[in-house]
Amino acid sequence: MLSKYFTFHVTNAIKKLHGLAKIYLTDLLVSNAVCPPKKDQEIFWDYPVAADGQIRNGSISGLGLRVTELGNKSFIHAYRFNGKRYRKVLGSTVVLSVSSARMAVAQRERQLEAGENPDLDDNDPRRAHLLTVREAIDRYFESHISQLSPTYQGSYATFVAGWLRKAPKTKTRRGHNIRKPYVDFGTLSADRPLSSIKPLDIERYQKQFASAYSHNSGLARVSALFSWAIRMQMADMRNPCHPIRPRKVVRRRRDYTTEEIKLIASLIFNPVIEVAPAIEHMSGAQKRDMALTRARAVAANEQMAELCRYMGILFLTMARPSDLNSAEFGHFDLQKLVWHKHNTKGIKLSRSIYEYAYRSVPIHPKVAEMVRTQRRCWPDSALVFPSERDPTRPRDNFRKGLARFKALPGVPAHFQLYDLKRIAISLMLAGEGVSHEAVSHYVDHKGNLETTAIYDLGLVDPLRPVTEKLGHLLGLSS
Repeated sequence: MLSKYFTFHVTNAIKKLHGLAKIYLTDLLVSNAVCPPKKDQEIFWDYPVAADGQIRNGSISGLGLRVTELGNKSFIHAYRFNGKRYRKVLGSTVVLSVSSARMAVAQRERQLEAGENPDLDDNDPRRAHLLTVREAIDRYFESHISQLSPTYQGSYATFVAGWLRKAPKTKTRRGHNIRKPYVDFGTLSADRPLSSIKPLDIERYQKQFASAYSHNSGLARVSALFSWAIRMQMADMRNPCHPIRPRKVVRRRRDYTTEEIKLIASLIFNPVIEVAPAIEHMSGAQKRDMALTRARAVAANEQMAELCRYMGILFLTMARPSDLNSAEFGHFDLQKLVWHKHNTKGIKLSRSIYEYAYRSVPIHPKVAEMVRTQRRCWPDSALVFPSERDPTRPRDNFRKGLARFKALPGVPAHFQLYDLKRIAISLMLAGEGVSHEAVSHYVDHKGNLETTAIYDLGLVDPLRPVTEKLGHLLGLSS
């Protein structure tokens, strides 16, 4: 009679819940639950509403009681991980009670909130062969990629893990909203075992790239993933990316002659200022129109002056634009002429595992003068070059001012802000005879002379005295 009573109430409760088997689980209900006729199994999900219609506390979402046609009963946990649905059998009702099953589900939910797969057994050696590509990608992101810069994380998401890509909040002019014509590696092979990936699979993934830059970037990201998995002994295999060769990229050299360098330096430290028209002698509509023209000229002059201060500091400190974008007034000691660079790769002077939070470099008095000018322009901002819209954020570009600067006579069309660092390094190496080691440490190359040599433009004019002296020794007149 008791079994029929609970079966009757369970059936009525299910009907009231629009056909969904949701009911508050109790040990008594578990012992009397039966599978409906003509069904292989039935799952009763834990729910705050009991069989008698009363609201009960303690239910937990995702916990279910599975009853088969043969009378076997077990607790299960339904959850989502990385966008996919899973069901895991927790154990038989003979071993687990309702309360212990709820505790087990609560523990597993905490693991899910922390981004961990509760069913991934690291101690099971068989998991090395069952590990899927998606699981390896997520673990690689958590252990390594998440500690890198947001730019690298975005590149990793673009080429390897599309589900980690963050959609842009607003539309921009920089191409971030353009839909990529290729599919990331993780989406193509998400559910395949990591050990089953062969070089042919990598080659099939690489064929979709038309650009050599995208081809090489995608290959580098995927190769790093497999190298990490092999080092961590998560995969006993050879890196399937190694047989694939990167495409050769031929870049156009952005060379500068000595005359062009002198002209660029002259325009930076002596900005070209547009003469603003006078409006005192005008009146009416003519004065109004000319006032607008004057306002545009004044704004353009201010933009050019600030851009030239920006480029002047880059030129005299051989810094990267990213270093100066995050620089604050408090980082400069204008009395001692020192810049405490916080956005830096650091300088490694020993084999220790730590690096300093910032490093100090000397600056030219002209740099200190330009920093003081910026302080007068932005008295309420901590940043040396803040955004015009939000002074608490760094300046993101000088698009309009840079376009006017490149339009000046004699400025090469291929000029870029980063070239100022290359030009300064070349001048120091070729023109002043400063040692490669000193320049390398100053520009944050950590004493790596090969990296410093890459920035050398290979200026021709400083080498001209060599051939002139050779001709003089041979008795030839110039």
